Amino acid sequence: MSAQHATLGSSAVAIHSAVMAHAEPVPGLRWADVGCGTGGTIRQIRAYEPALLIASDLLPWLPDDLSDVQFVQGDAVDVLASLPTVDRLLMVETIEHLDAPWTALRLAARKIAPGGLLVATTPNIRSLRHRLELPVRGALTSFRSSDTAHLTPVLFHVAQRVLGEEGLAASAFYAMCDVIPSTRGHHWPQSLAARFPVLLNASLGIVARRPYSNRNQGLR
Repeated sequence: MSAQHATLGSSAVAIHSAVMAHAEPVPGLRWADVGCGTGGTIRQIRAYEPALLIASDLLPWLPDDLSDVQFVQGDAVDVLASLPTVDRLLMVETIEHLDAPWTALRLAARKIAPGGLLVATTPNIRSLRHRLELPVRGALTSFRSSDTAHLTPVLFHVAQRVLGEEGLAASAFYAMCDVIPSTRGHHWPQSLAARFPVLLNASLGIVARRPYSNRNQGLR
């Protein structure tokens, strides 16, 4: 995570909106946002009057207007190990930066209360752009040698298996229209991206719920 500063602690508004929609926010929940960056989701969470709101990142990105938020600075694995049980845990564009992503994901899963949700996003390496670049250049678009902040590509079925072993049932969603190859930054229309979500969106989302029936499984 030493190159995390290269990301400038931010991610796209479209990703934040998708994360919040899948997090099913209601008033009075306990939240943690690990890898909070500059607070793109923190402001939205505050609008729901959470019972608890913990924000964490390796670097102190949060601006002054979020100084009332309980902020914990540190490595994601260390922070996750010390978190209390929460109803919603977010990891927005975070997993790919970690030295030990699967350890972090397991720790995150263990902090989810019965009926609670873990919502994470990461670069979608199954997108059309990645599929075209890999055979041509021998590199994944989001994991080029110049992108030193990104360490680990994540496939949904692997994350699903890890979360399942911790008692969470996971499903995938996709967000943020990707760049059209060879167009110098033009993005796919939203209508097309909605029709072909895996191919035309830049971010893979993972939403995982702990069933109420698993009250003791995975809580350690």
